[in-house]
Amino acid sequence: MRRLMSLGALVLASSSHAGGPGTVVTTEHVRAELLLHAPSGIAAGRPVWLALALDHQPRWHTYWKNPGDSGLPTSLTWQLSGGATAGHIAWPTPQALPIGPLVNYGYEGRVLLPVPVSIAPGFTGGELQVSLQAEWLACKDVCVPESAEFTLKVPTRAPTATWAKRFEDALTRVPVEPAGVLARAVVERRALAIEVDGLPATMRGRPLRFFAELPGVVEHAAVIDQRWDAERWIARVPLSSQRSESPATMPAVLVSQGQPTGVRVNLAITGSWSNAALPQVPAARRVVLAPTHNATADLDKE
Repeated sequence: MRRLMSLGALVLASSSHAGGPGTVVTTEHVRAELLLHAPSGIAAGRPVWLALALDHQPRWHTYWKNPGDSGLPTSLTWQLSGGATAGHIAWPTPQALPIGPLVNYGYEGRVLLPVPVSIAPGFTGGELQVSLQAEWLACKDVCVPESAEFTLKVPTRAPTATWAKRFEDALTRVPVEPAGVLARAVVERRALAIEVDGLPATMRGRPLRFFAELPGVVEHAAVIDQRWDAERWIARVPLSSQRSESPATMPAVLVSQGQPTGVRVNLAITGSWSNAALPQVPAARRVVLAPTHNATADLDKE
C-alpha cells in the first residue's frame, strides 16, 4: 500500500462494490462492460476473446500491469463453463500519467483489456457461461477502489462479432515483439545502461518512452539519457531510490512519440545488483508527459 499513499494529495476513498451480476456496471468514475468476441463460434481451435471494457469519466484513469509510482493494476478473475480457460490480459500500450512529482502508467478515456480464451477439445453444450470478478482502482484527485461481478451466457454455435471493431482496435495497441530485436542492460551504480538493436525503422532516430513491466526497479519519473548510434538505441535509465527487485531479465515496452503502439523487449541484465547505489533522483529532473487517450505525448523540455 506504500505506493498508493506516496502522494500527499492522494486520498484513498472507501471501497466501492458496484451493482449485481450483469454485463454492464456503471460507477461515478467508470462504465465497465464484459464483452465477448467469437467470430467463428465457440469451439476448440477457434479464436475466442473476452474483455473488460472501461470507459472513464474525464480525467479519471485506471492502471497498467505496472502502475508506476502509485496505484494498482486492474485484476480479472474468471470462471468459465465446459473446461474453457481464460488467459492473461493482453495489456494495451499504456499512457504516462504525471501526478505531481510522480509518473504513473495507465489509461484514460476508453480502453479494452482483451483476454484470450482456450476452449477444451471436449467442450460440449449449447452455451458458454462466463463469470467475472473484476477489481480496478479509479483515480483522479482521489483514488477509489472498485469491484464488480459480471455474468454472460453465449450460444456456442453462432458467431459472436458485435464488438469486432473494438477488439481489433485494442489488439492493435498491444505491444508487438518483432523478430530480431536484441535488448540488454548492465547494472551500473545508479542506473541500467541499456542497448537495443533491431528496433523497427519507424522508431529510429526518435526519442522513446521506456515502460518497465516490472515495478520496483527503475525511477519512473526520472529523465532518461538516450541517443541513437546508427540503428542501436542506447539509454541510461536511473534506478529507483526505493528499489525492491533485482531481476536477471526484465520485459519493457518502448514507445516512440505520437505512436499508440509500443514494442516489447526483454532485457537480459548483467552486472552486480549488490553494487547498485540507490540515490534520490531530484524532482526537477523528470520526464513529464501530458496524458492523452491514444498516444504517448511529447517530452516536456526542461
